[in-house]
Amino acid sequence: MATPLTTPQIDAIDRMPAEQRYDYFIRTTVALQQVWGLAGEGGWVILSEAGDEHLPVWPHEELAAAWAGGEFADCQPQHITLDDWLGKWLPGMERDALLVAVCPDSEGDCIIVTAAELLEETQAVSTS
Repeated sequence: MATPLTTPQIDAIDRMPAEQRYDYFIRTTVALQQVWGLAGEGGWVILSEAGDEHLPVWPHEELAAAWAGGEFADCQPQHITLDDWLGKWLPGMERDALLVAVCPDSEGDCIIVTAAELLEETQAVSTS
């Protein structure tokens, strides 16, 4: 189990440029063997932008919890094992044309990629 992040650590990750948070997400999810999303009574949080739908995900529970607020205040961080993420979630998201919003910051800025691209990049790190 990962040591919980401190507030200064959360703030430092939040201030990283989107590209740096993307790389951090991949390295950290492989190291910790987990991914975090948000879910509430209506299911998993799915964001829509310009006709595309994407699932926001983070490498730490605390980052997901810090992002939940406003219209998502009733949502709680939900854990996905890396095995399920790579073996079930990403292939299913690719079939459904659901994109991935990787580690959004407090303003919602993030890299949005296809599930296939994230799968390929994560597998490359996990086998290196």
